[in-house]
Amino acid sequence: MGTYPCIETPEPTMNRRPEIEMNRKIAWTCLAGSAVVIAAASASAESIRITGPSMFLELEGGSMTGTLGGGVEIFETSDLEFMQQELQADGIDTQGRVSIFLAETANGWSVVSLFDGNGSGNPLGNNSTIGFTSSTSDVADHHWNTDNGGGMNWWDLGNQTQLVDGTFEWETGATSAGFAWSDMEAGMSGTATYIDLGLDQLVPQGMFQFLRWGGNQWEVDHTADFQDASDTLALAFKVIPTPGALGLLGLAGLGSRRRRRR
Repeated sequence: MGTYPCIETPEPTMNRRPEIEMNRKIAWTCLAGSAVVIAAASASAESIRITGPSMFLELEGGSMTGTLGGGVEIFETSDLEFMQQELQADGIDTQGRVSIFLAETANGWSVVSLFDGNGSGNPLGNNSTIGFTSSTSDVADHHWNTDNGGGMNWWDLGNQTQLVDGTFEWETGATSAGFAWSDMEAGMSGTATYIDLGLDQLVPQGMFQFLRWGGNQWEVDHTADFQDASDTLALAFKVIPTPGALGLLGLAGLGSRRRRRR
């Protein structure tokens, strides 16, 4: 008999079952691994939840690159000016207002309060003073700039909590002041109370403005004022992962669980 060329015949489907199972495992491993990488990159994106009188806000944080890198208790004038300029470049008027937002800084995620802003708008002149009391986890760092007046005190309250209390004084439209808790991680929470000690020419309505990062610029999400017949505004805040980061972390966990079942 003549000889025939060697022809490779596919294995029966039933004999390839282990190979198919292995490919599925590899596919799940790649998918879960990708999800973990994506989640790790996205989990750093944080938001801040703020609650207060008739208020429940969840605001995305944005970058304020290079600020708050001068050390604990230091909120440099150059940091104040940079933050105000960034906000004003996005069409946000900081003058005559208290601007509250979450920013990624040189010392991590930071809960920032800016008191007024330098500029040429109205109102101008007259000194303004605001009392401020705030507490959060004792692992956070604190930064303040009271301009030429006022002062701050710090206490370790125990139970892994710290508190600052003091006053910020500035000349409206000519100088400014600021406070920030930095190195904040998701899950960390706190309180902030603002007290009217003579705010003179700040805007009569919408004095407190709460800002969010809209993806390519800062935006005013909500405004508030001191409560009726009161000279205080008391808020609670909590740093939380953005919804997108939570979803990706969940996907990564799903892939991990499926691998364990096989």
